Amino acid sequence: MELGKTIKYYRIKHNMTQAELADGICSIPHLSKIENNIYKANHATASLLLDRLGVNIEDEYAQHNEIKQSLEAFIEAIQFVDVQEAKRIQKILVEKEFIIARTDYINTYHLYMMRYHLMNGANHLAQEQRAILDKNRTNLSAIEELSYRLFNGILLVNRNRLKEAKEILLDLQSEDYSSKYIFVREVAFVLAQCFTQLNEPEKAIIYAKEALQIFKQEDNYIRAFHTQMLLGVNYTQMNMTEESLRLYKILLRNTRLFSRDTLYYQAMYNYGVLLKKIGNYEQSHECFTKCSAYYDKDSQNYVFSLLADIEVLFQLKTDKKQIESKLNEIIEISAKRGYKRSELQARYYAHRLKADDAMYNFIEQELLPHLDKLDNKEEPVHYAIELAQWYQKNGEYEKANEYLNKYAMKVKRREFSIV
Repeated sequence: MELGKTIKYYRIKHNMTQAELADGICSIPHLSKIENNIYKANHATASLLLDRLGVNIEDEYAQHNEIKQSLEAFIEAIQFVDVQEAKRIQKILVEKEFIIARTDYINTYHLYMMRYHLMNGANHLAQEQRAILDKNRTNLSAIEELSYRLFNGILLVNRNRLKEAKEILLDLQSEDYSSKYIFVREVAFVLAQCFTQLNEPEKAIIYAKEALQIFKQEDNYIRAFHTQMLLGVNYTQMNMTEESLRLYKILLRNTRLFSRDTLYYQAMYNYGVLLKKIGNYEQSHECFTKCSAYYDKDSQNYVFSLLADIEVLFQLKTDKKQIESKLNEIIEISAKRGYKRSELQARYYAHRLKADDAMYNFIEQELLPHLDKLDNKEEPVHYAIELAQWYQKNGEYEKANEYLNKYAMKVKRREFSIV
């Protein structure tokens, strides 16, 4: 426990000078060095100084230990995705922030407040905590610095800045601390997320398996569910159908038994994607219908569920008016909430529904320029090939070759998943 900060805090609070506090106890230079943690005050000197300030040193030690225990419980709750317990402890810690600020736990406090907000998807609040840490980054310990880099990597993944995130995470993966420190061991899981979104399933599977082994060893069931979800998504992408089917059946059963509705419907959605890919359109439609009934109507996952179902409805030769109604709903919500990619994809399907040549102008002028900005470079390929084929059909071979040369070497198309 660093008593120097505590002594300085109470001295300033009591409007005392260093000379007034040090009188008869120690020299002024000695007190200055104690307050700035250059010297570590012995128990007797610290006790005398605090007594003069009306503070009982044993009470300070007790308060310090209480904060330590709360932080340890907070970290464990986040690690095991115990959302309710983490929320309860977070409120306690926020109320004690003014005390924590004068302890050596202040950086740990801000780090795990950042991680707490990342767990809850509150990226703007996580960014606020990172800004605080940035101002004090030179004072972070080696372990704190590793945590900062990891949590920053998670923030970048959440914001779809995948290339930046990948560099940070791969660098962390090589650190000696990675096998010793519980959250740095989470690097494998976040790398699996990153490579999943970058449409590199082979690498994603490697890191997901590594993370799953760790979480199983720790009996960390919820994190194991998250990791199995990533494996299912990437097995689907690799056309490893039997493995995907087995995993989704396990996930749907276990998330239901654990009453984890959010994870259950993520698994339901991704199971629907797999069923669509193997041509089981009726059952795929049932999955997406259940998901859209569960998610809030303004949420991104609700839009994803509707959008995933559109292609299934095309395959099932559903009435055009029903498809058009769903597309209008997607476009309306996406425009209001700023879901640009979903809005563009819905507009693409609206053109496709009309079967008009305006669709190709839309692909060229709006859809491809937007998708080109994303880190996942396979995302535009399907649309670019469709555009090239239209140019070929109309005898514009140079234009067709332009798009084929730019995009056609990347022939894998990734089905969008909820992870």
